[in-house]
Amino acid sequence: MNSVTGPKSPQLAKIASRILAGSFLFEDLDPELLEQLSNQATVRRFDDGQLLFEKGAPADGLYAVEAGKVRISSVSETGKEIVLNVLAPGAVFGEIALLDGEPRTATARAVGPTRTLFISRDDFFEIFDREAPLRRHITALLCRRLRWVSDLLEDANFLDLTARLIKRILWLAERHGGPDPEGIRIALPLSQQELGLMLGVTREAVNKKLRELEKQGMITRRDGRLVVKDSEGLKQLLADAVKN
Repeated sequence: MNSVTGPKSPQLAKIASRILAGSFLFEDLDPELLEQLSNQATVRRFDDGQLLFEKGAPADGLYAVEAGKVRISSVSETGKEIVLNVLAPGAVFGEIALLDGEPRTATARAVGPTRTLFISRDDFFEIFDREAPLRRHITALLCRRLRWVSDLLEDANFLDLTARLIKRILWLAERHGGPDPEGIRIALPLSQQELGLMLGVTREAVNKKLRELEKQGMITRRDGRLVVKDSEGLKQLLADAVKN
């Protein structure tokens, strides 16, 4: 199923404004510009496992997760899949192809029943072309994104698996963490296979490293979620790995 809810409505615009304002893409955007964008939002619903878009497809617009999860992945010519990210409610995605007009750089697939907000490319550029503050905002964002990609490349070349896993856990805790009696609970449910796909390794390799971190008292696993028990300890392990 892929249903689109319309027409655009004030109630939907309020929901869109709340989600967009909390996203990395628009978090510091002028409220008036945010309102203009939010007024263009429609809703798209997807079943578990359904494609939102595929790598190489034309860019039709910008998405934001309202409910459910979206897995962003890429597949090599040999058929190996790597998960680039798993997006929770509040995440905005699809901006790269939206902005440059080139085909999608990755595949997006629903994880569980998923509801997204959608702003078409035409509607977005109608605002983008006339509003210089929005253009400056997006330029700054893309620079931050380039820095993030540079960090990923450095990690892949200079850090071992334990360090990369720790860095990913700390990143997840920062973005999706909440208070827990034992520390910080990562609300986003991720299987060991999904973590492995993020890091480009097998589920078995991830399981081995997670068990090592559990034995060290750094993390625990409960109800399908990771709990960071000692974030400072993880940061120290990461710092030691970087030095070596």
